[in-house]
Amino acid sequence: MNSYSDEHLVAIAQVTGDHAAFTELFKRHDKALRGFLCSRVTDQQIEDITQETYIKAFVKIKLFDGKSSFCTWLFSIAINEHRQMIRKSSLLTKFKKLLDIRDSSSDLKNLDVFFDFIKLSEILSNNQYDAYVLHTIYGYSHSEIVAKIRLPLGSVKSYIAQADKLLKANA
Repeated sequence: MNSYSDEHLVAIAQVTGDHAAFTELFKRHDKALRGFLCSRVTDQQIEDITQETYIKAFVKIKLFDGKSSFCTWLFSIAINEHRQMIRKSSLLTKFKKLLDIRDSSSDLKNLDVFFDFIKLSEILSNNQYDAYVLHTIYGYSHSEIVAKIRLPLGSVKSYIAQADKLLKANA
């Protein structure tokens, strides 16, 4: 397999799912991928993102269209995995801050904050709720929200602003 080009190995992996082809591709690009990530994340995060990148590449290899190099495609998966990691940690941080608003002496009191949000969010329309939660809690950009809920950009921005105003007025 060492003598095959990346393109040939990708073709083998796409058609047959040959693990040896994947292993060779990943071995060829492992150092570059880790180097690419090292300026962005910690050593532990490099391991996590690299592993997730390889899993996604393995699962989605049939979607690789060859318009870019395999290495570029692999890096784009890694960037998306990094963004997901940031979103997840951001969500956890926001939720912890939300819980810290109240007296933290009781876990039950902390859960009240969560339930208060759920109850308060009932005043929002489905579109307002979806746009607000995706933006404020999950940290998605307006354009990412547009792609997820398939509404015009102006509508998404309006729904977020309306939800914010309603929640503050009724808090």
